[in-house]
Amino acid sequence: MLREILGAMSVIPGLGLISLINGFVDRAIGADGLTPRVRDKLLRQQLASMARMAPAMLAASLVVLAVFLTLTWGTAYFWPVLAAALPITLIGLHGSYLAAWAPNKATGSTQVAVFRTTAYAALLGCLWGFVVNVLPVDQSPTIRAAATIGVGGLFCVAMMVLVHYPQALAAFCIPLVVGALSTVLNLDSAPDIWVQSTLLMGFTFIMVVVTLKHAAAFAAHRASETLVKEKGEIIGLLLREFEQSASDWVWGFDADGAINRMSTGFTAATGVAEEALLGADFVHFLRCITPPDDPLMGHVERDIQKRRTFQDVELRVTADGVERWWNLTGKPAFDEAGNYLGYLGTGSDVTERKIAERRITMLAHHDPMTGLLNRTKFTEQLNSCVARLERYGTPFAVMFLDLDQFKSVNDSRGHLAGDKVLTQVAHRIHSAVRQTDFVARLGGDEFAIILPNDSSMDGLGRLAMRLIEEIKRPIALEDEQVTVGASVGIAIAPMNGAHADEILRNADIALYRAKADGRSAFRFFESQMDAEARDRRALEAELQDAIKQEQLVLYYQPQVTADSATPTGFEALIRWNHPARGVVLPAEFIPVAEQSNLIVDIGDWTIVQACMTAAGWPEHLTVAVNLSAKHFRRSDISLVIKRALAISGLSANRLEIEITEGLLMENTAEVIGRLHEIRALGVTVVMDDFGSGYSSLSYLLKFPFDKIKVDRSFADASEGDDVARDFLKAIAALGKTLGLTITAVGVETRAEAEFLAEIACHQLQGFYFSRPLDHVALADYLLTRVAPQAPVLKAEAEARLAALAG
Repeated sequence: MLREILGAMSVIPGLGLISLINGFVDRAIGADGLTPRVRDKLLRQQLASMARMAPAMLAASLVVLAVFLTLTWGTAYFWPVLAAALPITLIGLHGSYLAAWAPNKATGSTQVAVFRTTAYAALLGCLWGFVVNVLPVDQSPTIRAAATIGVGGLFCVAMMVLVHYPQALAAFCIPLVVGALSTVLNLDSAPDIWVQSTLLMGFTFIMVVVTLKHAAAFAAHRASETLVKEKGEIIGLLLREFEQSASDWVWGFDADGAINRMSTGFTAATGVAEEALLGADFVHFLRCITPPDDPLMGHVERDIQKRRTFQDVELRVTADGVERWWNLTGKPAFDEAGNYLGYLGTGSDVTERKIAERRITMLAHHDPMTGLLNRTKFTEQLNSCVARLERYGTPFAVMFLDLDQFKSVNDSRGHLAGDKVLTQVAHRIHSAVRQTDFVARLGGDEFAIILPNDSSMDGLGRLAMRLIEEIKRPIALEDEQVTVGASVGIAIAPMNGAHADEILRNADIALYRAKADGRSAFRFFESQMDAEARDRRALEAELQDAIKQEQLVLYYQPQVTADSATPTGFEALIRWNHPARGVVLPAEFIPVAEQSNLIVDIGDWTIVQACMTAAGWPEHLTVAVNLSAKHFRRSDISLVIKRALAISGLSANRLEIEITEGLLMENTAEVIGRLHEIRALGVTVVMDDFGSGYSSLSYLLKFPFDKIKVDRSFADASEGDDVARDFLKAIAALGKTLGLTITAVGVETRAEAEFLAEIACHQLQGFYFSRPLDHVALADYLLTRVAPQAPVLKAEAEARLAALAG
């Protein structure tokens, strides 16, 4: 109800003066910039200060009233003074009651209390002003003295009671000053009027200035105190929440190092009860749960000994039987006199972050499939070994490993099976070396090993042989076992190089030699290998230019019937017309081409060129092209053959594709499938070098070849080797049984030719009949050996057709 009254009164024009006064006083004491919440607290503190002093005001009022009533007793002035004394006393009693007996009782809002206090002060000022005017100060010096002292005392007491709230002091003093001035002005003595008026106004001005300054200091102090208290409450709240956190905690120890402060999170992190931790030596406790000789723990100890701040130190600890990581920050504490009090710090459990960092580091430095080092980390370790070599002369060795027959496993059984094979191989390699050695997977099926402090050729040789034997052991997949091999190249520093790239290159050269010498072997780098490698690289560059400049040519060696030496076709043989070396045979450059991807370009060109050349021959002549195993695997042969036949217009039955047994040894099922695709085109499929391997007969059963070419070694041995002659007879009988055309190559004498014809070989090929022919000699051969026989061949063909028709 009172709030509504105040709201209604605020619209009265006269009360606007009160708002102006409040605004002026707030600005004067610096309370105008406070937030409403802080200003409200300040008002409550001002009111509380006045309430505490209310009894003093009551006591002063009673003393002055008692004196005034005594001096006016029995006169006409007694009753007016008594009439004013009663409400003054009641107001004082009510104010003292509110201060003493009901300090915590809800007495309305702050604005209500402010209005009541200001109203009481104004009412008391008016009543005292009335009392001063009633007193006969001009009739009795005693009363005048009592009035002067009483008014002065009331001023002093009011200033002490109401000084913290200038508005109430003004409400009290203004009516009192007005009453006092009115009394002075009614005096008959002019000097007294001047003196008293000057003193009254001077003291009033001084009181106003002092009151405003004191109120301003009070307001600033209380406002600052309020803000500090609120911040302290917030900080305390946050600290309590921090201390109750499971991952973030507070710790502390005294000047003797004994733990005297810990949060719930600290005890939870350590797994030790609070009773056991309190009083324990903090440094000793950390030393017990960290690894011995931990450099970071030593760093913390030194900082504590020197009373320095340490921040974000990450310690690996064993807490509650589990390896964890803690992040600790600590700061020494001192009192105002500078005396050391101990340490206060915070900690947090950062295990999850450290695990994530380890995982990231693992991915950055290790091969994700095998867990071995990756190429980047391998290079870093190699550079470290080179640095030690340069500084201390410490030797080391590098091994390069490349798997044999891995591609056939990967292609035939899929990449998942290939990945399992690589994982097993990586495990075997890692198990065979020492913990101080570094094993890496460089990519694909290539592995590398760094062996620090190891330069013994005997020891390295034994390790290489052990690795080859370990890798060679069968690897179990889901439904079967597979076997792969490994070739190893070894380079020793500083004997084989003192720089990282040089050592790697030489190990790679040694690996190339191991593979070239038959695979599943190891080789140490030798100086001549470097020269051979340089020659090989130079030859590869020249060969690449030769393809672009069309320096490659085909020679054609005739194939003739065994009984009459009649030409039936030619085998296309590639040559390289080198501008400086002359004619280079394929044995010199084909291995180089096979080590790079040039073999695909050369092989594809050979097929197309042979078909285009054969298209101009008589229709009964065939052309045979021998395919490299690597060309067969890397190129889409059936597509290349289709393209060559389409470009040249050659009939498919006039093209023969020759493959070796070595091609069938790796990934037999896939190779046979692709051979069926070629045969479906109408092309003749020939097994070349038959008898040179161990499984030729089994391959004849797996794939129905159209023709077999007997290895030249048997023709060479046929004249003086009865075993070779018997073997050739067996091959001829086998061919007759399977319905295969038998071609013997390497025929160089008449005796060899007559024997091979006698045992029923169908075709012969060799220097006895003709050397490989270039395009000029080929044209002459066709004119002199093939063209004269064309009518006879035509007549024989017509006779055979007639016989068939009959």
